Amino acid sequence: MDVKSRLVLAVIYLLSLLTLKGARRLGRFIGWFLRISNSTMYKVTRKNIELCFPEQDAATREAFIRESLFHTGCQIAETGLAWGGDPKQRAKAISFIKGEQNPEVLEGALAKGKGVIILVPHFGNWEFFANFLPQKCELMAMYKEAKMPVMEQRMLEARSQSGIQMVSAGREGVVTFIKHYTKGGTCLILPDQEPAPKSGVWSTYFGVPALTPKFVHYLIKKNPEGTVVLAHMKRTDEGFEVIYSEVDQDIYNADMEISAAAMNRTFERCIKKDGAEQYQWDYKRFKKNPEKFYRNL
Repeated sequence: MDVKSRLVLAVIYLLSLLTLKGARRLGRFIGWFLRISNSTMYKVTRKNIELCFPEQDAATREAFIRESLFHTGCQIAETGLAWGGDPKQRAKAISFIKGEQNPEVLEGALAKGKGVIILVPHFGNWEFFANFLPQKCELMAMYKEAKMPVMEQRMLEARSQSGIQMVSAGREGVVTFIKHYTKGGTCLILPDQEPAPKSGVWSTYFGVPALTPKFVHYLIKKNPEGTVVLAHMKRTDEGFEVIYSEVDQDIYNADMEISAAAMNRTFERCIKKDGAEQYQWDYKRFKKNPEKFYRNL
């Protein structure tokens, strides 16, 4: 193992030793540093907020950006806590989840036994779902190959030990994922990121044309009796709160563009309702838009 990989693992281990309050103090420092250093994450966050909330005045926007970067910092600092490996660490991670809103939404979908798609936006700290949801169902999720193999290995170890069956986003993994869902299994997907052009359809997201994944629509067509629900992990003063919601019913529409628009509206609704500053605005969600919003950032 090279020096860089050893350093990454050491950082993850040290983060796992923090208290939740300690991680959040560190997160605020990271967010502050991202802003004062004029980092790419800061510039992308600013651009996305300008695009998605053009009605905001300058003071409101600056406050929004500061809080968004604080939550970005928390997402980084909480990594060691979220990636619980052994039973003690997993129990610690689960203990940070202090409540659930509308659990009957997921429970009702699971009770049907026909398959469930859990849509999870990049909101709050979605990593904690890896420890929490396997208590409720036999869960499968896909992952994309990480840029750093050691990070991928650590992530896979942590998630698989929690009870999630992980499959790669390659051909074989996709086939396994589809079979799991069509046989009545539960699948977790984070589809609010930009896909490859051939895997996406254009739809608006916060009023901006965005390439949106086709895969959720494809899964729905494969298993029409299944149910789609939304779940997001909201950061609170005490820890986290899991919030379940029903999706916009047009997501089941046979027309792919109507379905994609409904999925985007579902995400927009929860983000606006539960604190837009907790969303991952540092991601280049509109990178393939012909306007080239991130040029020179």
